Amino acid sequence: MNDTLYRLLDHDAGELPQAAPLNETEVTEIMKRFKEDNKTNSAKRRRISVRRKLIVSAAAAVIAAASLPAMTAFGSGTAYYLLYNIAPSVAQTFKPVQQTCEDNGFEMTVISAERKGSEASVYLAMHDTTGSSPDGEYDLYDSYRINVPKDMTGHCSFSDYDADTHTAYFVVHLETMDGSEMPEDKVTFFVTEMLMGKKNYNEELDGIDLGSMARDADTVSIDEIDGFETYQDISEVQGLGFLPDSDTPISTPAEGVSVRNIGYADGALHILTKYDNTRETDNHGFISLVDKNGKEIYGDVCSYYKGDHKDCYVEQIIPVEYERLAEYTLHGDFTISQAHITGDWQVTFPLE
Repeated sequence: MNDTLYRLLDHDAGELPQAAPLNETEVTEIMKRFKEDNKTNSAKRRRISVRRKLIVSAAAAVIAAASLPAMTAFGSGTAYYLLYNIAPSVAQTFKPVQQTCEDNGFEMTVISAERKGSEASVYLAMHDTTGSSPDGEYDLYDSYRINVPKDMTGHCSFSDYDADTHTAYFVVHLETMDGSEMPEDKVTFFVTEMLMGKKNYNEELDGIDLGSMARDADTVSIDEIDGFETYQDISEVQGLGFLPDSDTPISTPAEGVSVRNIGYADGALHILTKYDNTRETDNHGFISLVDKNGKEIYGDVCSYYKGDHKDCYVEQIIPVEYERLAEYTLHGDFTISQAHITGDWQVTFPLE
């Protein structure tokens, strides 16, 4: 195992040095890093306005005059975010080490980290202290943020879920943008949301007989759909015919997914599917026509919301000859989440 691999749990979490004024050498080093942070920013950042100059000057004055307890106050709240936006390297210097935090029944812990060359990998755990979380994959739902001392690229991905301990594991990968050595400094990782128990369903849809489908289904325009809103270019869907929603679903292939209507119109098979509460579940998927040789046809898609913007409706329009419908079966591929949680989790750890 690489020598730089360390178990952060063996360290004394949150331990800070005794309070003492900064000496001249420390102030000089901090001011040097402060200036480097601003010099290495983009050209846009270098064109500092009068207001920005005042902020930078004020921050520099605080750094030069403050004692260590005053500087560690930058480790949380507004002061930290202000300093991080001006001088990330300095802000991370004074961010207290905290390898474990808990909120809303989940404990986030940094298990290990490996630094090698221009890259670093961090292993994180999200443990359900209540023991009630569902099995399946977990997703931080793009709610994470990574604060680093210099310009880097980074991402976080799901690794594994231990059903016995109700713990989800994630891997954070970091890489310096210029290919330089990964600095021995502190990284802060924030999370505010998590999807739990994600499952995938890939199967044939039962109970739908394509061979007995009527040739000309009733359709409506987008003006007749109450509260119609879409993120697509409205010109692409204006003038198209859409299936009306039904009171009773034709098929429910997965929890939170229902086929609301299906019909043939304007030379294509239309399929209307509803994905429940997508803002908190990220439920999504698609339905395809599959022939006897396994070839799939997908067609075009229009996604839209109604008034409350809660549920997502997806109309698939698959061009196919009406006389050949009986030669196909419908297959669905859906991803659903069983639960959603919000919180305020953040850990800070050194890369040594």
